[in-house]
Amino acid sequence: MKMPHLTQDELHRRSALKRAPRPRLASTIVLYSGTRENPKILMGQRSARNDFMPSVYVFPGGRVDRADSYAPFAGDLNARTERILEAAYKARKARACVQAAIRETWEETGLMLGKNKPWSKNTGHKSWQAFKQSNIQPYLSSIEVFGRAVTPPHRHKRYDTWFFIQKFVGDTQLVGDSGELSNVGWYDWQEISTLKMQRATTMMLAVLKDYLNYSTDPDTIFYSYMNRGTYVQGRFPA
Repeated sequence: MKMPHLTQDELHRRSALKRAPRPRLASTIVLYSGTRENPKILMGQRSARNDFMPSVYVFPGGRVDRADSYAPFAGDLNARTERILEAAYKARKARACVQAAIRETWEETGLMLGKNKPWSKNTGHKSWQAFKQSNIQPYLSSIEVFGRAVTPPHRHKRYDTWFFIQKFVGDTQLVGDSGELSNVGWYDWQEISTLKMQRATTMMLAVLKDYLNYSTDPDTIFYSYMNRGTYVQGRFPA
């Protein structure tokens, strides 16, 4: 498994900052087909031109936008995911984290996760408008949270990222490349072991393997962050 270090551009951008940037709220979703024992996981490769983690393979995801708080949805968060997220945020913001992961999946892979249901309002957001035109509302109830990781302060961009998971039961051929990800596809564990990935992704893949082995979803999730210069891998809520 190839583990890239920071590029010269990333090092230059970070050295230009007087202090570590504040983490921005973000979310990502791991979609898998097949069984929990032998899953195929949806991933894609970031552009070499990207100024943050270029050329590496990642799960679909990105920053939470304001419009994610207002997009309509079909199905409430399940009780476990809701409880964990609302230990950190109020209900609307908690739900926006999941909505963002669904929106980013559409933007990066062309896959819409939702149910057929007409929209009654506009969000003013281009991607959510595509959902509206397709009469699809994001479906939240089947999505579980399994991890959280905060980008270390040595990077010029930082994110407080929530990791979600959902078994995909639709047509796996519906995914494709986008302006943000190339080589989008469903990868098994052996194929993933050959991909170029950042340390955070390999860490969360190990967390994912543990999660998939649970017979019952745990009450807390994996939580990685840095505290006064020390890496911490704990649980949330504590």
